[in-house]
Formats: sequence, structure tokens, C-alpha cells
Amino acid sequence: MPEFTLEEIIKATNGRLATGRSELRITGVSIDSRSLVPGDVFFALKGSNFDGHTFAATAAEKGAAAIVSQQELELPAAWPGAVIRVSDTLQAYGDLARYHRQRYACPVIGITGSNGKTTTKELIAAVLREKYNVVKTEKNYNNEIGLPQTLFKMDGTTEAVVVEMGMRGRGQIAYLASLAQPTIGVITNIGVTHLELLGTQEAIAAAKEELIQGLPPSGLAVLNGDDPLVIPMAARFAGESLFYSLEKPDTSGHTAPALYLVAAATEGDHEVVTVDGRWGRFEFALPLLGRHNIANALAALVVGLALGLTRDEAVRGLKQVGPVEKRLRKIEIGGITVLDDTYNASPPSVQAALAVLSQLKHPGRKIAVLGDMLELGTMAREAHQQIGELTATYGCAALFAYGPLSVATKEGAARKGVDARHFATKDELWAELKTYLMPGDAVLFKGSRGMAMETLVEKVIAHHEGGGE
Repeated sequence: MPEFTLEEIIKATNGRLATGRSELRITGVSIDSRSLVPGDVFFALKGSNFDGHTFAATAAEKGAAAIVSQQELELPAAWPGAVIRVSDTLQAYGDLARYHRQRYACPVIGITGSNGKTTTKELIAAVLREKYNVVKTEKNYNNEIGLPQTLFKMDGTTEAVVVEMGMRGRGQIAYLASLAQPTIGVITNIGVTHLELLGTQEAIAAAKEELIQGLPPSGLAVLNGDDPLVIPMAARFAGESLFYSLEKPDTSGHTAPALYLVAAATEGDHEVVTVDGRWGRFEFALPLLGRHNIANALAALVVGLALGLTRDEAVRGLKQVGPVEKRLRKIEIGGITVLDDTYNASPPSVQAALAVLSQLKHPGRKIAVLGDMLELGTMAREAHQQIGELTATYGCAALFAYGPLSVATKEGAARKGVDARHFATKDELWAELKTYLMPGDAVLFKGSRGMAMETLVEKVIAHHEGGGE
């Protein structure tokens, strides 16, 4: 963990020493009194549903060397630590993370986009680990609390950092970029998630572009050359931009991609992919399914190759990627193939998952279990109807839909001849699904995070392991 003098923390956070000795030395950073270790500085973060000030006394009792607070505290009288007062503890937490990041000159890769951020982050980290000691965002800790946690892991052995950046409104990615100070920015795509908050895809693109605007002129933008809302970002960036594409270059005058797909074939649990471009023609095996994951892999390859990896090193790195939690995880149980893609959902990601389902080689039926896609604003009904129609396009025999918005999904599927059913509760859905599934079937589970569709995957597993209803 990072070390600071108390003076460094006061300077970085623009705080003032309220109590205690200024010569204290800090040996870690904590925002959770449960995991705090002696010597940490404890930031009493305050949000709409939590208040770290409530746990300040506990942090002191557990050995915190200092506490950063935005209000008066009642602390044990014998506690020998220091209190630093700031106007906003969350802002101060980010300021200290920025200060710590500035201690190191290694490459920092920032990733954002409507879909594929976490998978692309994992792929980039896997590629770079073939040559560098890498720090990366764990899970999807990609906000103003999670990103500093990643930066605080940097030390003298760190040779590259890979950070995911999430967004719920304008200015948020700009703030995260001001903390991480990325040298490379990756934009995966611009979708319709957050349309309810930002109104248009153009507004979503502008919010995502804040990452590119946060790069230095010496930086590198790695951009999806197949996305019409991403392509123009290159013209507005003073540094170098490299495109990746699932399409071969044509003669239309568009900027040629640095790396593009030549051919791909699904072989078991792998995609076997041939690419060409700036680094010549080569082949790699990707242990993730789907065309969208091939695009994510191209982004990772561009980053790795641009940072000096050989083709062999980059390809070897891709092979090391394991399944990303709740993202097209393939489970074989009770003779049934389960695709667990329950982490989140948007129209493009549902279509991508349906495409993977359609390509599975199995003797039985293809079944889609889909929950609502949230934050789509006025286009929600139309988007759900279109997804319902796509279940037919991708060969689904049945649709089990859950959630109020998914009534439209059922209508779209039924109109195309799919055996479509809608359920108001997951318990009702499960009661029918468990009698419907048969050995040989393949079933996809997907929905927005708020729908918690993974609970249905857990029921399937428990049922076939003999421990469920």
C-alpha cells in the first residue's frame, strides 16, 4: 500500500490539521473500517446511503494513523492519531489518488464505452502482463470511489496501469481522467445505455469523449473504427489515434484501421481469428465467444502492440484470459448449456449474446430468458420489441421474459412465431422454466443489472445439482 507523510496528505487534499502530530507517517489508505489495518489513513466518505463518519471511532480503535473528515468527530480520548479536516472527503480521496498517481511515469490505459469496458480491461491487462507488471481495475470498480482504489495499488514495481471508467452523466469521465491522467484512452463503442439520463446518443458520445480530451498531446487514442460516433473523436484529438475494425478497409477514404479482422471461426469455446494491419497478418485464439469479444480483443492487441509487445507476446496474453464474471460464462450442467450473461444488458449486448447462442452446437432448443433493459428512455418499448423479434432471427424456440418493460419483448417475439411467455416475478418464471428445460437445450440468461437475472442461473445450477427446488 502507498506511504505518505501527514504533510503530503494535507497538501494533496488541501486540508488542515485539526488534531494530532504532523510527523505521523501513513502506510495505507482505507475507506472501510472493517478492512482497515494499523497505520492506514481513514477517509470518512459520505454518500446518500452511507456515512463513514459513523465508523470513525471504530477506525481509530483499530489503529488508523489519521482520519480525514468533513465534520466534527467523537474519537477515543487516548487515540494517538491525527484528524485532517476537509470540505469534502470524497473530493479529498480523489485528490490524494491523483497525487499518488503523479509519483509514477508508467503508461496508464483508460477504457470507457457503452459496452465491453470490463472485458476489454481484462483483455488489455492480460496482454500487457506478458511484458509488464500490471495494476488493473478489479471487477468493475470504475467510479469515483473504485478508480482511486486502483491508483493506490501503484508502487515502484508498477509498469502499466489499466483502469475502467464508468459514467452516469456529463463531467464524470472528465473527473476520473483528471485523477488517473491516462496516457492511452480506449473507446469501445457508443450505445443507448444512459439514454434516459443524457437524451441522445450524441450526448452519450460527448460524455465518453471526455476520456480522449483528458489525454496529453503525446498520448494515444485507441478507437472503434466501426462506430460512427467514435470515429470523429480522432479529428478532435491532437495526439495519435489508432482505429481497430471488424471490417476490412475499403477505398471510401476513411482512415485505415491499424488492425482489422480478416476471418473468424468458432471452434468449441474459442474464436480463431485472423487479423491484418500495421503489424502484419497474424492469427490468434480467443477464449471468449462472440464477434463483440473479437472487437474487444482487437482493442487490446492495438494497445499491447503500440506499447512495444511483439505479436507473439500479445497473442500469448490473449490466451490467458479467463471467463469474465457474468459475461457470457458457459456452463454445462444436467445436459443443458447455460450462457450466463447476466451482468448487464443493452440492445447491442443482448443482440451479441443472442448471436453467440445461435452459434452453439447442441442437439436441443435455443431458449432466451431475458429481463428488462433499463435506462433507455423513450426508446425503451421499441428497443424491447426489436429484441423480441431478434430472438426469432437468432433461432430461439422460446422466450421467457421478465419485468414490466419485457412485455414488449414478448410481443415482438410472438409476432415472429417464437413461443413467448412473460412473467411478473422470477419465481413464476422459474416454476415454468424448470419444467420446460430438457437435456440438449441451450439457454441464455440476460438482463440489466437491476434485474438480478443471475438468481435464475443459480436456480438452474442448484436444481441440477440436486440442491434446489
